[in-house]
Amino acid sequence: MAQKFDYLRTESELRSWQDEVYAISKKKFEDGERPIFKGLMEKVLSEPVILTAIHNIKANKGSKTPGSDGLTIRDAFLRKRYDEVVNTIRTSLSNYKPEPVRRVWIPKPGKKELRPLGIPTIADRVIQECVRIVIEPILEAQFFKHSYGFRPMRDSSMALERITHLVKLTNYHWAIEGDISKFFDNVNHSILIKRLWHMGLRDRRLLMVIKAMLKAGVMNETKENPLGTPQGGIISPLLANVYLDSFDQWVGNQWECKPTSYNYSLQNKKIRALKKTNLRPAYLIRYADDWVILTNTKKNAEEWKRNITDYLKVKLRLELSEEKTLITNIKKKYVRFLGYEYKLVKTPNSNDYVKRTMPNRVKLESKVKSTLYEIKRLRKLTKIEDVIHGINLINSKIRGLINYYEHTTLVNVVLRKYSQILGYAGINSLKRFKAKWEPANKVYNLSSIHSKYRTRLATIKYMDTLIGITCIRFCSWNKVYPKIPEETPYSERGRELFQWRTGKKPLQVRADELLSIQLSELISRGMTRIKYNFEYFMNRAYAFNRDKGRCKICGTDIGDDLETHHIDPKLSIDLVNKVQNLASTHKSCHKLIHDKEDHSHLNRRTWKKILFYREKLNCSL
Repeated sequence: MAQKFDYLRTESELRSWQDEVYAISKKKFEDGERPIFKGLMEKVLSEPVILTAIHNIKANKGSKTPGSDGLTIRDAFLRKRYDEVVNTIRTSLSNYKPEPVRRVWIPKPGKKELRPLGIPTIADRVIQECVRIVIEPILEAQFFKHSYGFRPMRDSSMALERITHLVKLTNYHWAIEGDISKFFDNVNHSILIKRLWHMGLRDRRLLMVIKAMLKAGVMNETKENPLGTPQGGIISPLLANVYLDSFDQWVGNQWECKPTSYNYSLQNKKIRALKKTNLRPAYLIRYADDWVILTNTKKNAEEWKRNITDYLKVKLRLELSEEKTLITNIKKKYVRFLGYEYKLVKTPNSNDYVKRTMPNRVKLESKVKSTLYEIKRLRKLTKIEDVIHGINLINSKIRGLINYYEHTTLVNVVLRKYSQILGYAGINSLKRFKAKWEPANKVYNLSSIHSKYRTRLATIKYMDTLIGITCIRFCSWNKVYPKIPEETPYSERGRELFQWRTGKKPLQVRADELLSIQLSELISRGMTRIKYNFEYFMNRAYAFNRDKGRCKICGTDIGDDLETHHIDPKLSIDLVNKVQNLASTHKSCHKLIHDKEDHSHLNRRTWKKILFYREKLNCSL
């Protein structure tokens, strides 16, 4: 039976709905059926979906990157009234025609060629995010359990660990390193839309919106894109997974997930039975358009490569790169996958093999050269404040490299080769500011990292503190535990498993009831001045969560009696509605701040808080 849905009212309802459709979709898929969902556009048009989408885009660094219309998220939405923003999104979706994307070219690590990125306008990014929020739980429930790219609660280190797990489990050491030639440029729109329909998206209005997104033109190049999905679009990674899902299922169903007439209670018993057949073993690990298949013999690997070539060409109209799709014996050569290198090496005085993983040396060298260039650019800066900002950006880049590669066993061995060249580049670039070598544990910035080391860093002094360029060798191997396939943000059990494995708590639902319950009241009271724009209505819920639902004046629970106080109402429109400038109060307590009366008869703590906020108001006048 088709599922139909109405508008969502709060973000709590949104999460419950996502959990519900995920459960329905998963149950149907596991039973060998396909779910059917209609009425999805009503969800896309719901206020909590629009609000969540804008928040997600705002939290992304790309929100400051303008599209072809030149607008950032602050110009496009945050400065406008709440109702105006919601109506703008809804009106755009009623007859959706996306603006052309802005094309930029970025270098590929370790290669001379450039990768095209298509940057949509902020409005189109928000609309794409609205659609993603609604369709992702439906699709996630059906995706292959060992695809790891651009999926929630998954990352590249899990794909690497999956290879290790399979090698230990099967003792297979023949790998096919898959490379699909220009995948994102060759996605066929009709095949993709049919796949979405097949996976249960039966709302034709929504499919037309997605089709319009795919066909968005490129500024100064073409009015319409007949093929491919632009890299850089919010929804492109999800659609890429949808497109390759049939490939995942096809490979999986021939071995690992093969349907059998007998229902085996344990997977290993099923595999033992399959090994007695003439079937060719294959275990797929995919990350976006990069993939590896492990099998038992070179002959089977060659046969799999031929069959995959035919499947991709006929079913998905894609081509394998002949020169980059390699068959490798991982006991003799490294497999290169996702910026990592993987090999089995024989242990001394034993016939046992252990894994050896390291950063891809070609790609790493390219990234180090980029970092070296940024360090040398510090020489051109004249203001010490600009230099410190530059050092912070460089440190962020170095720590990013470390965080990505820390799951490889030889991370420290490989990265330490570059520590000296980066260190001396730092000391030479900071000479103008009297740079000195100082022990890391005396350096102020990145103190949580630097406090553990005494290695000397290139530093400068600023206001009696030492600011230094971090060292690329401040790292060690960080073991990754196998991904639990049931982890997902779309079920209570999945969130619990994620928290158990990582120790990280999933994001809590924001206090969105504050928006839905009181918005019309605030507007009716005339709170529609420029200060009460979309950013205010979005951020007051975050301030409420930060304040743990308690009044900043009396300290008791607020319940439904909320008013949000501007601590410094005279700040510019870009700053006045930042979370740090908002305080959650009872309506009655809010009046105490502004009425200028003597309330010293109240308890000492409450009166002290009132005076504190009054002082902040007076200082701003």
